[in-house]
Amino acid sequence: MQLSRAVVLLTIVSAVAVPVDRAGAQGWPGVFDPLQLLTLNLEMDNSDWQTIQNDETFVIEVPAMFWADGEDPILVAVRRKSALPLQNGTPFSKVSLKIDINELVPGQMWRDLRKLSLENGDDEDVVKEGFAWYLHRLASAPEGYGYNAGLASWVRLNINGVDTGVYVNAEQRDKRFLQNRAIWVAGQTWLYKVSDPNQAQLRFGGPADSPTFEALCYVPFAPQPTCPVPDDAIVVAELPALVDMQGILTLGAVTAFTAAPDAIFSAGKNFYYADFTFGLMRRHYPWDLDSVMGGAAVNNDVYGTGSSYASFLLGVPEFRAQYSQILNDLLCGPFVEAELVGFLDALEPVLTDALTADANSQIDETVSKHFDSIRSWTSQRLTAVAGQIEAFVPCDAGTCQGDVDGDGEVGIVDFLALLAAWGPNPGHPADLNGDDVVGITDFLLLLALWGPCPA
Repeated sequence: MQLSRAVVLLTIVSAVAVPVDRAGAQGWPGVFDPLQLLTLNLEMDNSDWQTIQNDETFVIEVPAMFWADGEDPILVAVRRKSALPLQNGTPFSKVSLKIDINELVPGQMWRDLRKLSLENGDDEDVVKEGFAWYLHRLASAPEGYGYNAGLASWVRLNINGVDTGVYVNAEQRDKRFLQNRAIWVAGQTWLYKVSDPNQAQLRFGGPADSPTFEALCYVPFAPQPTCPVPDDAIVVAELPALVDMQGILTLGAVTAFTAAPDAIFSAGKNFYYADFTFGLMRRHYPWDLDSVMGGAAVNNDVYGTGSSYASFLLGVPEFRAQYSQILNDLLCGPFVEAELVGFLDALEPVLTDALTADANSQIDETVSKHFDSIRSWTSQRLTAVAGQIEAFVPCDAGTCQGDVDGDGEVGIVDFLALLAAWGPNPGHPADLNGDDVVGITDFLLLLALWGPCPA
Protein backbone atom coordinates (compact mmCIF):
# COMPACT_ATOMS: atom_id res chain seq x y z
CA MET A 1 0.00 0.00 0.00
CA GLN A 2 1.38 3.44 -0.95
CA LEU A 3 2.21 5.71 1.99
CA SER A 4 1.08 9.32 1.84
CA ARG A 5 3.37 12.07 3.13
CA ALA A 6 0.87 12.74 5.92
CA VAL A 7 1.16 9.14 7.13
CA VAL A 8 4.95 9.33 6.98
CA LEU A 9 5.02 12.56 8.98
CA LEU A 10 2.64 11.11 11.53
CA THR A 11 5.00 8.16 11.86
CA ILE A 12 7.85 10.58 12.57
CA VAL A 13 6.01 12.07 15.50
CA SER A 14 5.30 8.69 17.08
CA ALA A 15 8.68 7.13 16.27
CA VAL A 16 10.83 9.93 17.69
CA ALA A 17 9.36 9.33 21.14
CA VAL A 18 10.78 5.81 21.37
CA PRO A 19 14.00 5.37 19.33
CA VAL A 20 14.65 1.63 19.34
CA ASP A 21 16.40 -0.93 17.19
CA ARG A 22 13.56 -3.14 16.00
CA ALA A 23 15.65 -5.28 13.64
CA GLY A 24 17.15 -7.86 15.91
CA ALA A 25 17.35 -10.72 13.43
CA GLN A 26 21.02 -10.27 12.51
CA GLY A 27 23.51 -7.67 13.65
CA TRP A 28 26.76 -6.37 12.29
CA PRO A 29 28.76 -7.91 10.67
CA GLY A 30 26.36 -10.70 9.67
CA VAL A 31 24.37 -8.34 7.48
CA PHE A 32 27.43 -8.22 5.21
CA ASP A 33 27.66 -11.97 4.62
CA PRO A 34 28.77 -12.03 0.95
CA LEU A 35 27.01 -15.33 0.24
CA GLN A 36 23.64 -14.10 1.49
CA LEU A 37 21.28 -12.06 -0.71
CA LEU A 38 19.09 -9.97 1.57
CA THR A 39 15.89 -8.47 0.16
CA LEU A 40 15.45 -4.90 1.35
CA ASN A 41 12.34 -2.78 0.91
CA LEU A 42 11.63 0.95 0.72
CA GLU A 43 8.19 2.53 0.60
CA MET A 44 7.76 6.25 0.02
CA ASP A 45 5.48 8.74 -1.66
CA ASN A 46 5.68 8.35 -5.45
CA SER A 47 6.52 12.04 -5.87
CA ASP A 48 9.42 11.61 -3.43
CA TRP A 49 10.71 8.62 -5.40
CA GLN A 50 10.64 10.73 -8.58
CA THR A 51 12.49 13.51 -6.75
CA ILE A 52 15.23 11.14 -5.62
CA GLN A 53 15.72 9.69 -9.10
CA ASN A 54 16.08 13.14 -10.67
CA ASP A 55 18.10 14.84 -7.93
CA GLU A 56 21.50 15.93 -9.23
CA THR A 57 22.44 17.83 -6.09
CA PHE A 58 22.66 14.56 -4.13
CA VAL A 59 21.54 16.33 -0.95
CA ILE A 60 17.74 16.05 -1.01
CA GLU A 61 16.44 13.63 1.61
CA VAL A 62 12.94 12.17 1.71
CA PRO A 63 11.19 10.07 4.36
CA ALA A 64 10.52 6.40 3.69
CA MET A 65 9.67 3.19 5.49
CA PHE A 66 12.43 0.59 5.34
CA TRP A 67 12.64 -3.08 6.23
CA ALA A 68 14.24 -6.37 5.27
CA ASP A 69 11.91 -9.24 4.45
CA GLY A 70 10.39 -10.61 7.63
CA GLU A 71 10.87 -7.41 9.65
CA ASP A 72 8.67 -4.57 10.84
CA PRO A 73 9.19 -1.32 8.87
CA ILE A 74 11.15 1.54 10.42
CA LEU A 75 11.26 5.19 9.42
CA VAL A 76 14.41 6.32 7.56
CA ALA A 77 15.64 9.12 5.30
CA VAL A 78 16.75 8.40 1.72
CA ARG A 79 18.85 10.39 -0.72
CA ARG A 80 20.51 9.71 -4.04
CA LYS A 81 24.26 9.25 -4.34
CA SER A 82 26.40 10.62 -7.17
CA ALA A 83 26.76 7.44 -9.27
CA LEU A 84 25.35 7.63 -12.78
CA PRO A 85 21.70 6.51 -13.03
CA LEU A 86 20.96 3.32 -14.95
CA GLN A 87 17.79 3.02 -17.03
CA ASN A 88 17.73 0.19 -19.53
CA GLY A 89 14.11 0.45 -20.65
CA THR A 90 12.72 0.38 -17.11
CA PRO A 91 10.12 2.91 -15.88
CA PHE A 92 12.55 4.03 -13.17
CA SER A 93 16.22 4.92 -12.82
CA LYS A 94 18.39 2.54 -10.81
CA VAL A 95 20.34 5.03 -8.70
CA SER A 96 22.79 4.51 -5.88
CA LEU A 97 21.20 5.38 -2.53
CA LYS A 98 22.15 6.42 0.98
CA ILE A 99 19.70 5.19 3.63
CA ASP A 100 20.04 7.14 6.87
CA ILE A 101 18.66 5.08 9.73
CA ASN A 102 18.83 7.72 12.46
CA GLU A 103 18.25 10.99 10.58
CA LEU A 104 14.55 11.17 11.43
CA VAL A 105 14.57 8.94 14.52
CA PRO A 106 17.55 9.97 16.69
CA GLY A 107 19.39 7.02 18.15
CA GLN A 108 17.70 4.45 15.92
CA MET A 109 19.85 1.66 14.51
CA TRP A 110 19.24 -1.19 12.11
CA ARG A 111 21.37 -4.26 12.77
CA ASP A 112 24.01 -2.20 14.61
CA LEU A 113 24.22 0.27 11.68
CA ARG A 114 23.16 3.88 11.29
CA LYS A 115 23.57 4.22 7.53
CA LEU A 116 23.46 2.00 4.45
CA SER A 117 25.25 2.76 1.18
CA LEU A 118 23.68 0.90 -1.75
CA GLU A 119 25.79 1.05 -4.93
CA ASN A 120 24.41 0.39 -8.42
CA GLY A 121 27.78 -0.63 -9.96
CA ASP A 122 27.63 2.14 -12.56
CA ASP A 123 31.17 2.08 -14.02
CA GLU A 124 31.36 -1.70 -14.46
CA ASP A 125 28.73 -3.83 -12.68
CA VAL A 126 27.69 -4.93 -9.20
CA VAL A 127 29.38 -8.34 -9.44
CA LYS A 128 32.81 -6.85 -10.10
CA GLU A 129 32.29 -4.09 -7.55
CA GLY A 130 31.22 -6.54 -4.85
CA PHE A 131 34.05 -8.94 -5.70
CA ALA A 132 36.53 -6.09 -5.28
CA TRP A 133 35.09 -5.48 -1.83
CA TYR A 134 35.52 -9.19 -1.07
CA LEU A 135 39.22 -8.95 -1.97
CA HIS A 136 39.68 -6.15 0.55
CA ARG A 137 37.86 -8.31 3.09
CA LEU A 138 40.31 -11.16 2.46
CA ALA A 139 43.21 -8.72 2.64
CA SER A 140 42.21 -7.78 6.18
CA ALA A 141 44.25 -10.82 7.30
CA PRO A 142 47.71 -10.29 8.87
CA GLU A 143 49.51 -10.55 5.52
CA GLY A 144 47.47 -7.53 4.40
CA TYR A 145 45.90 -4.72 6.41
CA GLY A 146 46.02 -6.58 9.71
CA TYR A 147 42.71 -4.93 10.61
CA ASN A 148 39.13 -5.10 9.33
CA ALA A 149 39.20 -2.84 6.28
CA GLY A 150 35.47 -2.96 5.56
CA LEU A 151 32.68 -5.31 4.59
CA ALA A 152 30.17 -5.53 1.77
CA SER A 153 27.48 -7.82 0.42
CA TRP A 154 24.83 -7.87 -2.26
CA VAL A 155 21.16 -6.99 -1.71
CA ARG A 156 18.00 -6.99 -3.80
CA LEU A 157 16.01 -3.78 -3.39
CA ASN A 158 12.26 -3.31 -3.79
CA ILE A 159 11.01 0.28 -3.97
CA ASN A 160 7.26 0.75 -3.65
CA GLY A 161 6.82 -2.92 -4.42
CA VAL A 162 8.95 -2.83 -7.61
CA ASP A 163 12.13 -4.91 -7.86
CA THR A 164 14.77 -2.31 -8.79
CA GLY A 165 17.60 -4.80 -9.02
CA VAL A 166 20.81 -5.92 -7.29
CA TYR A 167 23.01 -3.47 -5.39
CA VAL A 168 26.29 -3.70 -3.52
CA ASN A 169 25.71 -2.96 0.16
CA ALA A 170 29.05 -1.41 1.12
CA GLU A 171 29.65 -0.78 4.81
CA GLN A 172 29.36 2.96 5.35
CA ARG A 173 32.43 4.71 6.71
CA ASP A 174 31.12 6.72 9.64
CA LYS A 175 31.51 6.96 13.39
CA ARG A 176 29.50 3.75 13.77
CA PHE A 177 32.00 1.99 11.47
CA LEU A 178 34.74 2.75 13.99
CA GLN A 179 32.54 2.05 17.00
CA ASN A 180 31.73 -1.40 15.64
CA ARG A 181 35.48 -2.04 15.57
CA ALA A 182 35.93 -0.66 19.11
CA ILE A 183 38.35 2.02 17.90
CA TRP A 184 36.28 5.17 18.45
CA VAL A 185 37.15 7.28 21.50
CA ALA A 186 35.42 10.65 21.72
CA GLY A 187 37.89 13.50 21.46
CA GLN A 188 40.67 11.14 20.38
CA THR A 189 39.44 9.90 16.99
CA TRP A 190 39.12 11.60 13.61
CA LEU A 191 37.72 10.23 10.33
CA TYR A 192 38.62 11.83 7.00
CA LYS A 193 37.33 11.22 3.48
CA VAL A 194 39.45 11.73 0.35
CA SER A 195 37.06 11.94 -2.62
CA ASP A 196 39.36 13.90 -4.90
CA PRO A 197 43.13 14.33 -5.20
CA ASN A 198 44.67 16.83 -2.80
CA GLN A 199 41.53 16.98 -0.67
CA ALA A 200 40.70 15.59 2.75
CA GLN A 201 37.31 16.25 4.30
CA LEU A 202 36.98 15.84 8.07
CA ARG A 203 33.81 13.79 8.56
CA PHE A 204 33.88 12.97 12.27
CA GLY A 205 35.94 14.29 15.16
CA GLY A 206 37.34 17.74 15.61
CA PRO A 207 36.52 20.57 15.18
CA ALA A 208 40.30 20.92 14.97
CA ASP A 209 42.30 18.54 12.79
CA SER A 210 44.12 15.60 14.35
CA PRO A 211 47.75 15.85 15.50
CA THR A 212 48.65 13.33 12.78
CA PHE A 213 46.99 15.51 10.15
CA GLU A 214 48.98 18.52 11.39
CA ALA A 215 52.25 16.56 11.49
CA LEU A 216 51.91 15.24 7.93
CA CYS A 217 52.27 18.69 6.40
CA TYR A 218 53.90 17.55 3.16
CA VAL A 219 52.94 15.90 -0.16
CA PRO A 220 51.10 13.57 -0.61
CA PHE A 221 49.38 13.69 2.77
CA ALA A 222 48.60 17.40 3.12
CA PRO A 223 45.83 18.87 0.93
CA GLN A 224 47.68 22.20 1.21
CA PRO A 225 51.35 21.41 1.94
CA THR A 226 53.08 23.74 4.37
CA CYS A 227 56.45 21.99 4.61
CA PRO A 228 58.87 20.24 2.24
CA VAL A 229 59.02 16.47 1.80
CA PRO A 230 61.67 15.03 4.16
CA ASP A 231 64.46 12.89 2.75
CA ASP A 232 64.02 9.12 2.64
CA ALA A 233 65.94 8.43 5.85
CA ILE A 234 63.68 10.74 7.88
CA VAL A 235 60.55 9.40 6.22
CA VAL A 236 61.49 5.79 6.97
CA ALA A 237 62.25 6.68 10.58
CA GLU A 238 59.23 8.91 11.27
CA LEU A 239 56.32 7.93 9.02
CA PRO A 240 55.63 4.48 10.60
CA ALA A 241 55.12 6.26 13.93
CA LEU A 242 52.20 8.16 12.38
CA VAL A 243 50.77 5.86 9.70
CA ASP A 244 50.05 2.13 9.72
CA MET A 245 52.31 1.43 6.75
CA GLN A 246 51.07 -2.14 6.31
CA GLY A 247 47.54 -0.74 5.96
CA ILE A 248 48.21 2.04 3.46
CA LEU A 249 50.44 -0.20 1.32
CA THR A 250 47.79 -2.94 1.36
CA LEU A 251 45.18 -0.43 0.22
CA GLY A 252 47.47 0.45 -2.66
CA ALA A 253 48.22 -3.22 -3.39
CA VAL A 254 44.61 -4.44 -3.51
CA THR A 255 43.34 -1.51 -5.56
CA ALA A 256 46.30 -2.01 -7.92
CA PHE A 257 45.50 -5.72 -8.17
CA THR A 258 41.89 -4.91 -9.14
CA ALA A 259 43.16 -2.35 -11.68
CA ALA A 260 41.06 0.43 -10.16
CA PRO A 261 41.74 3.60 -12.21
CA ASP A 262 40.52 6.02 -9.54
CA ALA A 263 42.06 4.73 -6.31
CA ILE A 264 44.85 5.83 -3.97
CA PHE A 265 47.82 4.73 -6.14
CA SER A 266 46.21 5.40 -9.53
CA ALA A 267 44.54 8.76 -8.81
CA GLY A 268 45.15 9.69 -5.16
CA LYS A 269 41.48 9.49 -4.16
CA ASN A 270 38.49 7.36 -3.09
CA PHE A 271 39.54 6.27 0.38
CA TYR A 272 39.05 7.15 4.04
CA TYR A 273 41.53 7.31 6.87
CA ALA A 274 41.16 7.45 10.64
CA ASP A 275 43.55 9.15 13.06
CA PHE A 276 43.86 8.42 16.76
CA THR A 277 45.63 9.72 19.87
CA PHE A 278 45.39 6.54 21.94
CA GLY A 279 48.11 4.35 20.47
CA LEU A 280 46.86 3.45 16.98
CA MET A 281 48.56 4.71 13.86
CA ARG A 282 46.55 6.19 10.97
CA ARG A 283 44.42 3.48 9.34
CA HIS A 284 43.34 3.60 5.71
CA TYR A 285 40.09 2.18 4.33
CA PRO A 286 38.95 1.60 0.71
CA TRP A 287 35.92 3.27 -0.85
CA ASP A 288 34.16 3.61 -4.22
CA LEU A 289 35.16 0.37 -5.98
CA ASP A 290 32.80 0.50 -8.97
CA SER A 291 35.40 0.97 -11.72
CA VAL A 292 37.49 -2.16 -11.17
CA MET A 293 38.54 -5.09 -13.36
CA GLY A 294 38.25 -3.52 -16.76
CA GLY A 295 38.98 -6.17 -19.37
CA ALA A 296 41.93 -4.37 -20.95
CA ALA A 297 43.47 -3.71 -17.53
CA VAL A 298 44.39 -7.33 -16.82
CA ASN A 299 48.07 -6.52 -17.38
CA ASN A 300 48.15 -3.18 -15.51
CA ASP A 301 51.45 -2.53 -13.73
CA VAL A 302 51.02 -2.83 -9.94
CA TYR A 303 53.96 -0.45 -9.55
CA GLY A 304 52.38 2.25 -11.70
CA THR A 305 52.82 5.70 -10.18
CA GLY A 306 49.67 7.47 -11.30
CA SER A 307 49.33 9.53 -8.12
CA SER A 308 51.54 11.40 -5.68
CA TYR A 309 50.84 8.66 -3.11
CA ALA A 310 52.26 5.98 -5.39
CA SER A 311 55.22 8.11 -6.49
CA PHE A 312 56.08 8.96 -2.90
CA LEU A 313 55.60 5.61 -1.18
CA LEU A 314 56.97 3.38 -3.94
CA GLY A 315 59.89 5.75 -4.38
CA VAL A 316 61.18 4.86 -0.90
CA PRO A 317 63.07 1.53 -1.23
CA GLU A 318 62.01 0.22 2.20
CA PHE A 319 58.32 0.87 1.53
CA ARG A 320 58.56 -0.50 -2.00
CA ALA A 321 60.01 -3.75 -0.63
CA GLN A 322 57.22 -3.93 1.97
CA TYR A 323 54.64 -3.36 -0.79
CA SER A 324 56.17 -6.16 -2.86
CA GLN A 325 56.07 -8.51 0.14
CA ILE A 326 52.40 -7.67 0.75
CA LEU A 327 51.52 -8.49 -2.86
CA ASN A 328 53.54 -11.72 -2.65
CA ASP A 329 51.86 -12.74 0.61
CA LEU A 330 48.38 -11.94 -0.71
CA LEU A 331 48.88 -13.96 -3.90
CA CYS A 332 50.22 -16.91 -1.93
CA GLY A 333 47.69 -16.59 0.88
CA PRO A 334 44.12 -15.27 0.70
CA PHE A 335 44.31 -14.55 -3.05
CA VAL A 336 45.31 -18.01 -4.21
CA GLU A 337 43.41 -18.87 -7.38
CA ALA A 338 41.51 -21.85 -5.98
CA GLU A 339 40.12 -19.73 -3.16
CA LEU A 340 39.03 -16.79 -5.35
CA VAL A 341 37.51 -19.00 -8.03
CA GLY A 342 35.86 -21.11 -5.34
CA PHE A 343 34.20 -18.00 -3.90
CA LEU A 344 32.90 -17.00 -7.33
CA ASP A 345 31.58 -20.54 -7.82
CA ALA A 346 29.69 -20.28 -4.53
CA LEU A 347 28.42 -16.77 -5.27
CA GLU A 348 27.06 -17.43 -8.75
CA PRO A 349 23.95 -19.42 -7.72
CA VAL A 350 23.22 -16.88 -4.96
CA LEU A 351 22.97 -13.97 -7.43
CA THR A 352 21.89 -15.59 -10.70
CA ASP A 353 18.11 -15.23 -10.43
CA ALA A 354 18.25 -11.68 -9.09
CA LEU A 355 20.78 -10.56 -11.72
CA THR A 356 18.77 -12.19 -14.52
CA ALA A 357 15.71 -10.21 -13.41
CA ASP A 358 17.69 -6.94 -13.14
CA ALA A 359 17.33 -4.99 -16.40
CA ASN A 360 19.98 -2.56 -15.16
CA SER A 361 22.64 -5.10 -14.19
CA GLN A 362 24.87 -3.88 -17.05
CA ILE A 363 25.57 -7.52 -17.88
CA ASP A 364 25.24 -7.91 -21.64
CA GLU A 365 25.67 -11.67 -21.63
CA THR A 366 24.23 -14.47 -19.60
CA VAL A 367 25.01 -14.36 -15.90
CA SER A 368 26.90 -17.64 -16.28
CA LYS A 369 29.14 -16.23 -18.99
CA HIS A 370 29.71 -13.08 -16.97
CA PHE A 371 30.94 -15.09 -14.00
CA ASP A 372 33.15 -17.08 -16.37
CA SER A 373 34.66 -13.84 -17.65
CA ILE A 374 35.39 -12.67 -14.08
CA ARG A 375 36.96 -16.04 -13.24
CA SER A 376 39.10 -15.78 -16.38
CA TRP A 377 40.11 -12.19 -15.61
CA THR A 378 41.05 -13.17 -12.07
CA SER A 379 43.21 -16.09 -13.22
CA GLN A 380 44.97 -13.95 -15.83
CA ARG A 381 45.47 -11.14 -13.33
CA LEU A 382 47.05 -13.46 -10.78
CA THR A 383 49.53 -14.64 -13.41
CA ALA A 384 50.27 -11.11 -14.57
CA VAL A 385 50.83 -9.73 -11.06
CA ALA A 386 52.99 -12.70 -10.03
CA GLY A 387 55.19 -11.88 -13.00
CA GLN A 388 55.46 -8.23 -11.93
CA ILE A 389 56.26 -8.61 -8.21
CA GLU A 390 59.87 -7.75 -7.49
CA ALA A 391 61.76 -10.61 -5.79
CA PHE A 392 58.67 -12.80 -6.06
CA VAL A 393 58.81 -16.04 -4.04
CA PRO A 394 56.73 -18.81 -5.68
CA CYS A 395 53.69 -19.83 -3.71
CA ASP A 396 54.50 -23.52 -3.59
CA ALA A 397 57.81 -23.01 -1.80
CA GLY A 398 57.43 -25.35 1.16
CA THR A 399 53.87 -24.50 2.21
CA CYS A 400 51.45 -26.97 3.80
CA GLN A 401 47.98 -27.10 5.31
CA GLY A 402 47.66 -24.54 8.09
CA ASP A 403 50.48 -22.41 6.68
CA VAL A 404 48.14 -19.50 5.96
CA ASP A 405 50.89 -16.96 5.30
CA GLY A 406 53.00 -19.31 3.16
CA ASP A 407 56.23 -18.98 5.14
CA GLY A 408 56.90 -22.71 5.35
CA GLU A 409 55.71 -23.28 8.90
CA VAL A 410 52.53 -23.26 10.95
CA GLY A 411 53.01 -20.75 13.73
CA ILE A 412 51.90 -17.60 15.48
CA VAL A 413 51.25 -15.59 12.29
CA ASP A 414 48.91 -18.32 11.07
CA PHE A 415 47.19 -18.36 14.47
CA LEU A 416 46.62 -14.59 14.25
CA ALA A 417 45.31 -14.97 10.68
CA LEU A 418 42.84 -17.57 11.92
CA LEU A 419 41.61 -15.25 14.67
CA ALA A 420 41.22 -12.35 12.21
CA ALA A 421 39.13 -14.56 9.93
CA TRP A 422 36.94 -16.00 12.72
CA GLY A 423 33.32 -16.64 11.79
CA PRO A 424 31.59 -17.34 8.45
CA ASN A 425 34.39 -16.98 5.90
CA PRO A 426 33.96 -19.16 2.81
CA GLY A 427 37.16 -19.83 0.91
CA HIS A 428 39.54 -18.41 3.52
CA PRO A 429 42.76 -20.44 3.86
CA ALA A 430 42.26 -20.54 7.64
CA ASP A 431 39.10 -22.63 7.06
CA LEU A 432 41.12 -25.82 7.41
CA ASN A 433 38.17 -28.23 7.52
CA GLY A 434 36.39 -26.66 4.55
CA ASP A 435 33.04 -25.97 6.22
CA ASP A 436 33.04 -22.26 5.19
CA VAL A 437 33.39 -21.19 8.84
CA VAL A 438 36.65 -20.36 10.62
CA GLY A 439 36.09 -21.66 14.14
CA ILE A 440 37.18 -23.91 16.95
CA THR A 441 37.68 -26.98 14.74
CA ASP A 442 40.12 -25.06 12.54
CA PHE A 443 41.89 -23.79 15.66
CA LEU A 444 42.39 -27.33 16.93
CA LEU A 445 43.59 -28.49 13.51
CA LEU A 446 46.08 -25.63 13.38
CA LEU A 447 47.48 -26.62 16.78
CA ALA A 448 47.88 -30.20 15.57
CA LEU A 449 49.80 -28.96 12.51
CA TRP A 450 52.04 -26.57 14.50
CA GLY A 451 55.66 -26.42 13.42
CA PRO A 452 57.68 -26.52 10.19
CA CYS A 453 55.98 -27.85 7.08
CA PRO A 454 57.07 -31.39 6.18
CA ALA A 455 59.90 -31.52 3.69
